[in-house]
Amino acid sequence: MSLKRTHCRRCLLPAGSLHVRLDESGLCNYCRHWDETKASFLDFERNRPLFVDRLERYRGQFHYDAAVGLSGGKDSAYVLHRLTSAYEATVLAITFDNGFLTEHAWRNVGEICRTSGVDHLVYKPDWEAYREFYRATLRRLGDPCIACSLGGYILSVRGCRDLRIPFFVHGRSPMQMFRHWYPGTRDPGIGLLRRNLTEHSFSALRKDYRAIIRRMRLLLIYLIRNARLRRRIFRELFGAGFRDDDIRPEFLAFFLFEPYDGVKIVRHLEALDVGYRPSENHAILGHDDCLIHDVAAYLYERHHGVSRVLPEVAAMLRQGAITRAEAHEILAANKPSEEDVEISTGHLLERLEMTRPEFDRIVGRLSRRSGVMPFG
Repeated sequence: MSLKRTHCRRCLLPAGSLHVRLDESGLCNYCRHWDETKASFLDFERNRPLFVDRLERYRGQFHYDAAVGLSGGKDSAYVLHRLTSAYEATVLAITFDNGFLTEHAWRNVGEICRTSGVDHLVYKPDWEAYREFYRATLRRLGDPCIACSLGGYILSVRGCRDLRIPFFVHGRSPMQMFRHWYPGTRDPGIGLLRRNLTEHSFSALRKDYRAIIRRMRLLLIYLIRNARLRRRIFRELFGAGFRDDDIRPEFLAFFLFEPYDGVKIVRHLEALDVGYRPSENHAILGHDDCLIHDVAAYLYERHHGVSRVLPEVAAMLRQGAITRAEAHEILAANKPSEEDVEISTGHLLERLEMTRPEFDRIVGRLSRRSGVMPFG
């Protein structure tokens, strides 16, 4: 009598969590879907001309050819370097200052901008409004990172619209982009990836943004009861809205158009001495540029019963980038200590002006059995 398998035989995702279903062979729906669709996403010979065509079509028409989000991490540093060197693009580097970047990250940002010579914009949001967005995602969804990811995307598009920049190029890795890639996924980022791999169209982007605005209105209604506060957050995210004569900036995933290798990227940046330095506690899939990463990891595991980096590790296994032994090493390296979680929690509570008793009540409501992923 054989025991029933509880985890995918290839990528380690657990059955019954994160929308994971196993077939009779023990392979999950994520892996099957990846095998069926990966060809179009990994065809860099086909995809790169789509990127080049976008840059050439609008090169010189605006003050900047593209904007790049610069967090001080290796991927954003590499994307900035490649755009200015290999693609000879005029680039504006943008850093989102939500108060959670580490001193090391800020040091990298400054040095990278100094050595590259690019213009640099630090965007500070209306914190009284944005703080409530963070609080709401923590209270209702148990995950402050949702405010970062959704808000970062929307503010990137809004900033490019206001500054008349046709593209915002980001450095999300393939494991980040495809961590929730399964049939029927609710991850809004997947639609953006599909759009990236088609011919560029401002009219098509207009339809996409209308859908995003509708979805954000519904999310804010779910998250925040106070209508006046909802309107204030919405204004912070979208500004005055799109006018007919506005350009529609596109959120472009650089690593759809060039292959990704995290180790080679670090070596490349260090060899060129472009200002990037890894931190002392750098780990694969770690976010050593973020002060609240460890508490976010704790909350995620409390809610879903698995490591926060497991979906990315699973994507790496699916893509053949690591072995199962390496996967377990990465998971172990990304397990924060109790002390690290406490320090990170302190940063979160101070920035959100939240009391420890309220935070503890939020943690108490999180359940491994009720982990719902609204965007994954």
